[in-house]
Amino acid sequence: MKRKNKTSLLKKIVRTSPTVFAVAALIYGGLLLKDLDIPTVLPVEEVRVIGELRYINNDDIEVVVSNGINGGYFTVNLNNIREQLKQQPWIKDVSLRRRWPASLDVFITEQKPVAYWNNDGYINESGEVFKPAEVVRKLNLPILNGPEGHHNNVWKFMNVLYQEMALLEFEVVRLDLDERRSWQLVVAEQKETEASTAVVNRIDVKLGRFETEKRLQRFVRILPSLATGQGLGDSMLTEKNIKVIDMRYPNGFAVQMIDTQVSGA
Repeated sequence: MKRKNKTSLLKKIVRTSPTVFAVAALIYGGLLLKDLDIPTVLPVEEVRVIGELRYINNDDIEVVVSNGINGGYFTVNLNNIREQLKQQPWIKDVSLRRRWPASLDVFITEQKPVAYWNNDGYINESGEVFKPAEVVRKLNLPILNGPEGHHNNVWKFMNVLYQEMALLEFEVVRLDLDERRSWQLVVAEQKETEASTAVVNRIDVKLGRFETEKRLQRFVRILPSLATGQGLGDSMLTEKNIKVIDMRYPNGFAVQMIDTQVSGA
C-alpha cells in the first residue's frame, strides 16, 4: 500500500515538472531580458500618440517622449516621461503604456479652453488657468481679466452671469475685475449668418464693488426694455445707441448713449 502511494506521488511529480520548469524558465528569461535591456538590444522603436488633439502637434509630443527615453523597452522610465509631458501647458493629463514588442502608446487628454485669462492664458472647463507659449486670439471665447490669483472668483461670477442672462438675446463676451475689486462686463448682441456669427452691438456694463449680484439682477430686468426703448420716454434709446449702462446707483441706473446720456430708475 505504501509502495502504491509512493508510485502515485512520483507520477504526479513527473507530470507537473514540465509546468514548473516552464514557469521557472519564463521568470528567469524575463529577468535575463530585463538585465540585458539596453537601447541597442531591445530599443523603443515607435511612439504612438493617442487622443483627440486640436492644439497639440503629434510630432512635438513624439520628440519629447523620444528625448526622455533613457533605456530599452523594459527599463524606460514611464513616470519620468509622463512628468515631462505634463509640463506642456496644453496637456491636461497623460498616461503611457508599453506595447509589445517595441512601442510606447501615449494617451493624452488635451486642455479645453473655455475663456481667455488676461493677456497670456486661458481658463479650462474646471476653472483652472493654463498659459501656453502662444495664445490664439481667433477662438470664440469670452475674455476674463483680473488680478493674478483671482481667476477662480472671476470664473465663478461668469457662471452666474451665464445663468442670469440665459434667456436674453445678449451674451457676456468680457468680464473684468480690477485691482479695487470692482466689476465691469461687456454684453453683445450677436446675429447668426450663413457664414459666421457677427457681433452687431456691444454694451459696457458697470456693476461696481458692492451688491454686485443685486445690481446684476436689476440689470437683467431692465435690459429687455432698454433693447426696445419701451417705457423710457425716448424713442431713440435702443440697444444700438447705448454705449454704457452704469448700475452703480442705489435705486436706478444711468445710460450713456453714443451722443448723449439718459438716467432711469
